[in-house]
Amino acid sequence: MKRSQCSNCTYPTTTCVCKYLQDPIKNRTRIIILQHPDEADLAKNTVRLLNLQLDNIEIFVGESNQDFAQLQTQLNLSSCALLYPGQESIAVEDIPQSGIEIDTLLVIDGTWKKTNKILALNSWLHALKFVSFKQLPKNQYSIRKAEQSYSLSTLEAVGLFLTCHEHVNSQPLLNLLQGMIEQQTKYMPPHVKARYS
Repeated sequence: MKRSQCSNCTYPTTTCVCKYLQDPIKNRTRIIILQHPDEADLAKNTVRLLNLQLDNIEIFVGESNQDFAQLQTQLNLSSCALLYPGQESIAVEDIPQSGIEIDTLLVIDGTWKKTNKILALNSWLHALKFVSFKQLPKNQYSIRKAEQSYSLSTLEAVGLFLTCHEHVNSQPLLNLLQGMIEQQTKYMPPHVKARYS
C-alpha cells in the first residue's frame, strides 16, 4: 500500500517538513538545477527542500545534452554561471570586484561521479563562467556521506552562493535541512541514528 503524502511538501506524512518551512526566500538570481535522474526520487535529496523555500528556482532532470535542449534555448549564456569547483573558477566572494554579471546560476545535482558525467556530456556548460567558493563551511548534511572533503549538499551550496552574492539570509534553508534530517532519522534505532550525529 502506498504511503500517504503531504500535498504541500510531497514528503510522506510521517516525515512531512512543513513545520520547518518559513516565508519563501525572494532570490533575485534565477537558480536552475540540473538534476541527475537518480537523485530525483531520493527521499534525502535537498533539491526538494530548495524548491519549497526559494522563490526563483527551476529544476530540469536529465543527463545528456538532449535532455537539456529546451533549457539551452531559454538561456542568455553571457549572464549565466555554473557553480562548480575548478582551477578556472571565479570565487563568488570576488564577483563584486570583478564586474561580472550573473543573473542565472546553474547547479548540477548529483554525486561527484554523476555531476562529472553531466558536465562531460554537455559541452555547452563549458562556455559558462565557473564559480566556486574561497572557503566552505562544515557540511551539515549528516545523513548522506560526503565523497570529498570540499563537498556540500546542493542546498548548502546554493544557500552559500545566495548569502555571498545577494547577502540573503540562508538560515531558513539550513533550518529546513536540519528539520528534514530530524524527520528522516526519528524512527531509526538509536545505534543507527548515532551514525548521523
